[in-house]
Amino acid sequence: MGNKTSDPVLSKLLAADSDLGEQEAKLVAQLNAIQTQRASLQSVLEIFGAEPTAAAEPATVKAVAAAPAPAAVAVVEAPAKKPAKPPSSQPPAATKSKTAPPPRKVSSRPKLPRRGWQKYMRNEYSQTPLPNVVAGILKAQPKKVFEIAEVVDTIVVKAIPHNDRKGARNRISNILAEGARKKDWYRLDSGCYSFSK
Repeated sequence: MGNKTSDPVLSKLLAADSDLGEQEAKLVAQLNAIQTQRASLQSVLEIFGAEPTAAAEPATVKAVAAAPAPAAVAVVEAPAKKPAKPPSSQPPAATKSKTAPPPRKVSSRPKLPRRGWQKYMRNEYSQTPLPNVVAGILKAQPKKVFEIAEVVDTIVVKAIPHNDRKGARNRISNILAEGARKKDWYRLDSGCYSFSK
């Protein structure tokens, strides 16, 4: 029996295993980044009242981690060949795994009580999506130049804790910036917006 590491087949298998391990780590990192981006997008879709697409439900990391096993078996069966397809084609197959949760529908979820800064919204705005509220405030006085703080003060009550006010300001600032990018209104200065130029 000689040294196991001097066996050319075994050394190729170890190298292939190492390569697959690196590819798996990269793919898992990519999947995590994509899932984070998708979760952010879905939260924005929920704000606009749209339902997320059910066709692209994210797979669990466990399902993806289990997916590269067939490629490792293929390397054992044919150690001289590299896999024909890159492993990046494997994660979509993992989404069909039975471990993935069924798609959830936003509309079937009961309305939850407002949390965080949202519970400090004025009553006249509490049932309206925040992007619509911001647009309505700007449209009501189209020639006025609003600072972010003015819009925040219009939407939330005065007796809001500092941390909750920061959360409201960040969210409203994002909506204002997005509206300016879409040309729904205009950014005139840093932190200043108007419905008309």
